[in-house]
Amino acid sequence: MGIAHLLALHSLPEIGNVRLTALLDYFGDAEAAWQNPQEWAQALPRQFSKAALAQLRQDMQKLEPWEVYERFLLTGAKLVTLPEPHYPQQLAQIDDPPYLLFYKGQLPQPLDLAIAIIGSRRATSYGREAAGFLAGGLAQAGVWVIAGLARGIDTAAHQAALQAGGKTLGVLGCGIDVIYPRENRLLFQQMAEKGCILTEYPLGMQPLAKNFPIRNRIISGLSQGVIVVEAGLKSGTQITVDYALNQGRSIYAVPGSIFSPFSQGTFSLLKNVGVKPVATPEDVLDDLRPVHRQPPPSVQPQLFGGQPEAPPPGLDELEQRIWQALAGEKRHFNDLAAELAVSASELSAKLTMCELKGLVKRADGQYFSRRTTGL
Repeated sequence: MGIAHLLALHSLPEIGNVRLTALLDYFGDAEAAWQNPQEWAQALPRQFSKAALAQLRQDMQKLEPWEVYERFLLTGAKLVTLPEPHYPQQLAQIDDPPYLLFYKGQLPQPLDLAIAIIGSRRATSYGREAAGFLAGGLAQAGVWVIAGLARGIDTAAHQAALQAGGKTLGVLGCGIDVIYPRENRLLFQQMAEKGCILTEYPLGMQPLAKNFPIRNRIISGLSQGVIVVEAGLKSGTQITVDYALNQGRSIYAVPGSIFSPFSQGTFSLLKNVGVKPVATPEDVLDDLRPVHRQPPPSVQPQLFGGQPEAPPPGLDELEQRIWQALAGEKRHFNDLAAELAVSASELSAKLTMCELKGLVKRADGQYFSRRTTGL
């Protein structure tokens, strides 16, 4: 695939992630897509009017792929695409994963653990202190701290992770060559050297308000769990929580003052969603450690002795595999998804069905186990 043509396609204003993927699927590579705009109506059915396609062709005439590529080289950033083996595995499993990512620094490795810490940009001193305390403890334990490099909670979490000598990753709502907010210029540099900054947006993309809700799926997608430190009742934080729930991630909330408007969002999560309250890094680490202690699937049947128990009758193939995977101790959602090699959305739907059938039960922290009485 021609990187220059891929970057040029990605730079077109109306070509987002879904349309870019559709073009690559239709043409096979970016260069063929770029050179055959007359076929885009077939490649993108019902996505563009004739007028919009005409405008796109005009935009293409203003771009020279090799000039876009040279601009990319000058940023010092790297590029990874979805088909490549070093693309973050956690993120690849979500619905609508970014086809390409620009990044500076080091990407998390497949076996690395990561927790997102999110919250209000207008954080209180309590919120910043809580975010820093949790991020520092997680970072010292070797867990990546993921946030959005925004003001407030995000900045406190990133800074604490770096001060603890750990790894932290910031997901941008702008281009890799745009620093936002400006006061975080030094933090950007430190994270690019000791952690990672990452974005799906093209070079020069400004921090438009519409970008941030979309990028939030990446914050949760890179993580095993999400900690909400401070949030209003209606805030962008809830968008990340919704993504995380859909992706099967664990959700945690830091209790706050009942008198603070910045605690209304976390209080609502604790009351209505039933998320796990967190006060120390250990509250999260206790959930993550069993995932690492889990032996390879080929070893598991020997742990419990004898032949695996036969599943109840009337189960489909995936339900039978879930039943066998839950032999013995309870299992975390992410561990099940990795072992069964299914998407988070597919596994979440199937586990819900298994719960309705009385096969499995759900515990705090996205853990599942067999029910002793089922079908």
